[in-house]
Amino acid sequence: MNYNHSGLFKVHFLVRMIFYFFSFSFFYIIIIMALTINPKTKPPFTSGDPMIDGTLFLLAVASPFIFTEYRIRKNRKKLGLPIYKDISLKLLQMEANENAKMNYEANNHIKNMYGFEETKDLNYWFELKEKGAITQEEYESKKKEFLK
Repeated sequence: MNYNHSGLFKVHFLVRMIFYFFSFSFFYIIIIMALTINPKTKPPFTSGDPMIDGTLFLLAVASPFIFTEYRIRKNRKKLGLPIYKDISLKLLQMEANENAKMNYEANNHIKNMYGFEETKDLNYWFELKEKGAITQEEYESKKKEFLK
């Protein structure tokens, strides 16, 4: 069964982005509330210094993007891929190689399990008979096997 891995990646990416949006929006709301509370009453999440408060706010806004970039770099490093180049073709090639390897192993397993090689078609045996490599009796026996 073949999957559309490109489509699955897009769906998973969208779901992750929605999850990140809602999870980090919780922190945004807390920071925005803390920064908009009356400064004379000393809100609980502020330091009183606008520079520190602004830096914390910018870090909170940028944190999902920093986290996403970190995960991309970590996964690319784990797979041995370049960080800055477009790797879509390499990913497709890796997937094709993996599928070909799985098909090859499955075919070998079936051949070993049932003890047969790929059968040739009847034309192959007819050509051998025409060339004189096999006799008429051998050709007839192969023909009977195919017609079963």
